[in-house]
Amino acid sequence: MYTSSLKKTASRMADTMPTKEITRHISFLRSRMDIGADIDWLRGKIFLKPEDQLQLTEVELQEEFARVLTIHNTRIPDSLVEWSWKLKTFIMLPPPPHLVTFLSIPGLVLHKDSEEAKIQLAGELIMEKPLEEPILLEEEEEEIEEEEEEVVVVEEIKKPEEPKEHEPEHEHEHEEEEEIERVKPKKIPNQFNFCERAALTYTNPMRETSTQTIPPPTELFNTHVFQWTIFDEYQEDFAQQQREKEKERRVPLPLKKEDIKKKAQTESDAISCRMIQAAKTLERMVNQNIFDEIAQDYRYWDDPSDEFKTEGSLLPLWKFRYEKTNKHDVTYLCFNSRYYDLFAVSYGAMSFSSLITNGKVCLFTLKNPSYPEWICSTDSPVMCLEFSEQHPHLLVIGTMDGSVAVYNIMLPPSTPQYRSNDVIQKHGGIVWEVHWAPDTEEGKLAFYSVSIDGKINYWILNQNDLGLTTVMTLFLDRPPIPGPDGTMITLKGCGTCFAFHPTNQNIFLVGTEEGTIYKCNTAYSSIYMSTYNEAHNMPIYQIVYNKFNSSIFASCSGDWRIKIWEDDRMRCSMGTI
Repeated sequence: MYTSSLKKTASRMADTMPTKEITRHISFLRSRMDIGADIDWLRGKIFLKPEDQLQLTEVELQEEFARVLTIHNTRIPDSLVEWSWKLKTFIMLPPPPHLVTFLSIPGLVLHKDSEEAKIQLAGELIMEKPLEEPILLEEEEEEIEEEEEEVVVVEEIKKPEEPKEHEPEHEHEHEEEEEIERVKPKKIPNQFNFCERAALTYTNPMRETSTQTIPPPTELFNTHVFQWTIFDEYQEDFAQQQREKEKERRVPLPLKKEDIKKKAQTESDAISCRMIQAAKTLERMVNQNIFDEIAQDYRYWDDPSDEFKTEGSLLPLWKFRYEKTNKHDVTYLCFNSRYYDLFAVSYGAMSFSSLITNGKVCLFTLKNPSYPEWICSTDSPVMCLEFSEQHPHLLVIGTMDGSVAVYNIMLPPSTPQYRSNDVIQKHGGIVWEVHWAPDTEEGKLAFYSVSIDGKINYWILNQNDLGLTTVMTLFLDRPPIPGPDGTMITLKGCGTCFAFHPTNQNIFLVGTEEGTIYKCNTAYSSIYMSTYNEAHNMPIYQIVYNKFNSSIFASCSGDWRIKIWEDDRMRCSMGTI
């Protein structure tokens, strides 16, 4: 029954469809007939609804809710700025892209539309591989044979009889050769194709060679060694060495022009140094003769009228000046701890509206008041300085631009040994005072500095740079105020001076421009030990501890007052000058 129906359908489609489509259609019909009653897939779909499902109206079901997805990343900053040294201001940077790369793997796959892929496709012939024939069972093989028979019948019906033409054999062979040449693919270089080659060489056979020599002659030697014989041998060896050195000295080595110039330069420098030293000694001798009476008064002068005066008398002795510092202000003075006649003077500007942009550091001595012994020029006005007690040749200075520097007065004052000229590694304002600290446990030198920016920094002299640590930031005991943009700003105090406790180096006092004195500890960076509110009405310029009684200290201010305080007492109980 099935075969007759198939034959009918095959005869109907023979005139309209090609042979390959006819065979596919016949195999599809066979598969449909073999299925039989198994037609569950034709049944309609049944939707299962839960009992508690929300019932919506037709209007609510047709309502649309639009949701827009954007690529905006909230974690990316939108206002990045960068300091421009060229424009001397902050400039806005372009916003970063809203793209996050989670995985990036380089590959060797080429897109077919790329130029490299087109080049490879043009040089390579892609051969179509025949599909593998599936393994069929006996029943399926019989069905396929029947289908082939039916297809053959249909082809005989469809195709009319055509005359058969035989081509010559040599033309057929020529076409086959052309097809073989056309099918040969071109080789494309591939980085994974490699050829391994190996070679084996002959091993040289091991050979042993041996020779026999005559033993060296031996001789017995006996003698007596005494102390004088050893001494004579050493004397003879020393004399031989001296003769060899004399021979080397007699032979002069040829000198180059560069060596001759260097030698002449060194000799001239040595002569100039000796001349300068001699001139300096002569100058000191002349000054000592000129100022001999002043030196005698400095040591031994006694005014007999002091017995009848209630106040002492002040006698001017020397006048130290340097011509190039006439427009500068004397900002600080410090004596050397080892050489009592040597002191350093810093020249800067006490007025913010001053046009002075450079500074000087001069070392004077009482032996020569006419000219400084050591002169150093700086790029910014110098506001403070101090000698080191343990190392008297080291001098630390603080400048108006917030930087600090350490000089060695035994060397020429061309460049400092240490300098904090970085934007981050310096104060934000004028450095009003510096003070040397005890050496660290590693033996490194250190010092403190206080500035108008309200910070007290601790500097360590490393091998090549300065190490910075902020010990204390001065905050006023006042409520925060709103800033220009509405944010609350905590007010900072402007430090002007400080003094360390004579016995406990961790405790120190800080004076501010507001007239307040804070007692601080280096172990606590945000807590005051005590506060002397309204100690003065104007900025405090100096605080000094009593060397004989460490619980007493004095403070001087711009309000023309000097107050003497006792530790742990918030009011001035000792006196006011």
